[in-house]
Amino acid sequence: MKSAESEKFTQQGDPDVRPWYREPWPWVLIAIPLLTIIASGYTFYLAVSHPDYLVVEEAEYNAIVEELRPSLATGLEQVAEDQDQDPDSNEGNEQH
Repeated sequence: MKSAESEKFTQQGDPDVRPWYREPWPWVLIAIPLLTIIASGYTFYLAVSHPDYLVVEEAEYNAIVEELRPSLATGLEQVAEDQDQDPDSNEGNEQH
């Protein structure tokens, strides 16, 4: 049999006690593994959509190098031109 005090407590509830879903810490603890699952899924997507190419033979390697060499040379020339045209460059203009 319930006492009058326990019935009063059950009917009114404790104002200091909130349901678990109203507290922030359970959501933080749920979010950590959830974000980890999302991040690993995105990492898997990146790995599958941008595969690394496997070079099997020396001839294939040389073909890839020859194919990339002009673009690499063009990129290096562009960097050199940008450095020559940069007015803020302090090369050779050191003040003592």
